[in-house]
Amino acid sequence: MKVLCVLNPQSAGGLATKRWPDIAALLTRLGVEYELLAVQSSPLSAQVCERLTLSVPGEFCALAGIGGDGTHAGVINGLMRFRAEHQEHDIPPYAFIPLGTGNDIAKSLGIRVEGELTPSELRRAVSTVMHGAEYQLDLGVMNGVFFADAVTVGLDSRILRERNARKRMIEHIPFLRHLARGRLLYTLSTGALFAHHERVQCSITVDGREWYRGEMLNLVINNTRIYAGDFDFSVDAYADDGLLDVVLFAGQTDYLARYLLALRHNPYRVREFSDELHSRSQHIQGKRIEIRLSRPEAAQIDGEELPEGTSFDIEVVQRVLRVKTPAEPF
Repeated sequence: MKVLCVLNPQSAGGLATKRWPDIAALLTRLGVEYELLAVQSSPLSAQVCERLTLSVPGEFCALAGIGGDGTHAGVINGLMRFRAEHQEHDIPPYAFIPLGTGNDIAKSLGIRVEGELTPSELRRAVSTVMHGAEYQLDLGVMNGVFFADAVTVGLDSRILRERNARKRMIEHIPFLRHLARGRLLYTLSTGALFAHHERVQCSITVDGREWYRGEMLNLVINNTRIYAGDFDFSVDAYADDGLLDVVLFAGQTDYLARYLLALRHNPYRVREFSDELHSRSQHIQGKRIEIRLSRPEAAQIDGEELPEGTSFDIEVVQRVLRVKTPAEPF
């Protein structure tokens, strides 16, 4: 019995590759046999599915993804593809070793991440691979692509595009390369777009009934709670309840206020107040969400850019993936 470790060398500007020796040493210390699969950025899911197809049933007791939310989304899609093609086989439980920028999924599951993973945080994440408790995770799906974290349409997706464009411009310049990692580029990109992004007319249908019709600046459809690394818009949401959380931002003032109140380090009562304040008009839960826009708008799924579109159909698949959550105390 061994663990298949899937590492994305491009994750967080090479951070996953840099920390791999520490991860390997911890696995060895735990007495864990492992195999490393260093994947290319695209198509990550196909590479994971291909390796699992070549495996013997029951060969891997767990699969550990090493990277950010985009890496985890790719590995999870590989797992789901293997599951669809080999229904006679059980897929191994999935464990998150979070080495990305936001690390939303890991934080939502109780894996502590502050910065680039301290030695104690890394040890706890690695120990979860073998000793963590199993949790049945919901997944969202859009156009056949599964997501564990979120789909976003509107301003946040425009900010992601701007950030990625800036990153591509500077990541090959030695004295600027360090700026490509972390949140500074996101902050600069937000400032460049926040005041000037135009709202779009939209219609949002939830579980067959129209929920909203009007202007929209930004829309977040969450599966797990933590969003963009630091925000908790749905304080009572669970990732195994068979529901997605739809969070609407109608305009710039609303957007700014909601983000400030939803900071995950704010006291629970502050975050709960924000959720209650907007729950009727700007927050709803549902199993199927249909979005129609008056003009093409940018979108992203688990931190990966999507083509602009005017129509997005999203649904949830309940408790479809076994994942590992921490058992070792802080």
